[in-house]
Amino acid sequence: MFQIIRSPSAANTAAGANLLANGTSASFRVWAPNGSAVQVLLREDPSQTYQRFVLAPEGTSGYWSADISGVQADYQYRFNTTNDPTKGADNPGGDWERVDPHARRVRNSAIDSPGFVVDTRFNFAPFNPPPLSELVIYQMQIGSFRGKNDSIQTAHNAANFTDIIDKIPYIKSMNFNAVQFLPAGEFPTDTGEGYAPTNFFAPESSQGTPEELRKLVDACHQAGLAVLFDVIYNHFPDSDDNLWQFGGNYSNRGGGIYFADADRTPWGWRPATDRQQVHDFFQSNAQMWLTEFNADGLRFDSVHNIYPEGGAWWLLTDLSKANASKLLIAEHDNPGWALGRYPISAAWDMGSADEFRGALARQSIDSLRSLIEYWGAPHAADYVRYLLGSHDQVFNRSDGGEWSAGDCRYFVERVGGAVTGRDDWTARAQARLGWGLNIAMPGTPMLFMGSEIHHYGYWCPDIDQYGDHRFDWALADDAIGKPMRALVTDANQIRRDHPALRSDSLLFTQMDYANDVLAFKRWNDQGDVILIVVNIGDQQFADATYGVDLAGDGGTWEEIFNSQSPQYGGWADSGNYAAFPQVQGDGRIYIRLPKFSALIFRKV
Repeated sequence: MFQIIRSPSAANTAAGANLLANGTSASFRVWAPNGSAVQVLLREDPSQTYQRFVLAPEGTSGYWSADISGVQADYQYRFNTTNDPTKGADNPGGDWERVDPHARRVRNSAIDSPGFVVDTRFNFAPFNPPPLSELVIYQMQIGSFRGKNDSIQTAHNAANFTDIIDKIPYIKSMNFNAVQFLPAGEFPTDTGEGYAPTNFFAPESSQGTPEELRKLVDACHQAGLAVLFDVIYNHFPDSDDNLWQFGGNYSNRGGGIYFADADRTPWGWRPATDRQQVHDFFQSNAQMWLTEFNADGLRFDSVHNIYPEGGAWWLLTDLSKANASKLLIAEHDNPGWALGRYPISAAWDMGSADEFRGALARQSIDSLRSLIEYWGAPHAADYVRYLLGSHDQVFNRSDGGEWSAGDCRYFVERVGGAVTGRDDWTARAQARLGWGLNIAMPGTPMLFMGSEIHHYGYWCPDIDQYGDHRFDWALADDAIGKPMRALVTDANQIRRDHPALRSDSLLFTQMDYANDVLAFKRWNDQGDVILIVVNIGDQQFADATYGVDLAGDGGTWEEIFNSQSPQYGGWADSGNYAAFPQVQGDGRIYIRLPKFSALIFRKV
């Protein structure tokens, strides 16, 4: 039997439903500043009718709360606010029943969904994540990573959180040491991209429970993979928005207490992040992913769209103070400025994929050099770079929406043409060049799922009029996918083996405009010296006649990577395996240089 045992709850009680230490009671707390009364509706399961309990106001704070006995994990609840019309013209009166904004679990994204009381305890295995400079990140969307030409069938065409556990060895086999999950919070429908969060604190119901997501994070950690979650604090969704007019108030362009009186983003209305309670809402949400799900860091989506800018600064500042050991990574349209403005660990280099494709298309050495630089960043690792594209370049709704079906595709089709790109040898060679350069240039490298197997088409978690665009496991070991996967594996290992590639060093030694070749060196103080030679053109040197300036360095050099090696899809004797070229009197080494290639040498 339920019974109120304290009303209001103790000071500093967290918002939402929180099990108390005795395990048989819970606190319920909600922000409803325009209410004259607030109730929690509570039941054990759907077979029962809700019982109503009156919450007490916490002074004039706008919060209401009570502790109730007889409550256990998985019990269901909702909040009802009686709107007070005396609190201004934006308050119509009446009862407004909604799911808890802080619900840790929901049935689905619908506004009439119940929230579930959740036991957030979990015995995570100890894990010490690598520092930012050592990360090689695999970006993936959980729901669409399994189920197509795979050993399992997925409900709603969406994989469960625990379905991914069996594929962790696949990611680890390629020498990645971090995964960045696309948004894991509840969103409209069962197979969306995830960037329209409806219930910020609840993991996507079609993919499993909070407990199952914790199991996935723990399995990643036990395998040596750091985990980064994606969070969206720049807009609310246009459908299933349970915060719209929460408690009945319709100020701020009709949205109410959580919304800013500002223009909308292209994806939805903006939160008022400069309002204390809204700030606390998002800070609590970020803290949940970092603590309750033991994430090693967060990627903040489209920070330049968070309103107002000072609200973003406030949020990131408070989070950095409370989480010194966690990575805070901001996607921003001016990453250098963001690194100087916000207390963040790194910034998404949003232009890296398009700049790389543009440099290839124009065969522009100047554009390539500009891409490799890391202006505005204190350290090389401060830019997360993805030359073959992230979800933004690969995702396509194909329904006349915001993306163009001809442009948003996997890299081989972006450079080699829609449909035919995967079969285009030059496109595959340019993809191999791209990842070889990505691991060798300054920055933290990231690869979107499927790029490691020259995936065809575009990624979309929904089955659309053109078919199923989830990760296709039939490609992982076919004659095209397997060689690319071998290249990614070896390239990632080279980055891990050579601290020079994780240092802040960078020196361009050659800009050959006639042959479309660029060379640069990287090194560390312990004597690891690396030379990278990039040929973005179709001219090649079949004999060891191409001279590369070493900018005053001498000695003997060994080729440790050639993106045109036969095992990757190139050809035999394309590079300088076992050749050990020595610096000649003119300060150069003379090498074979294949077309569309990235070569890496170490100083012996």
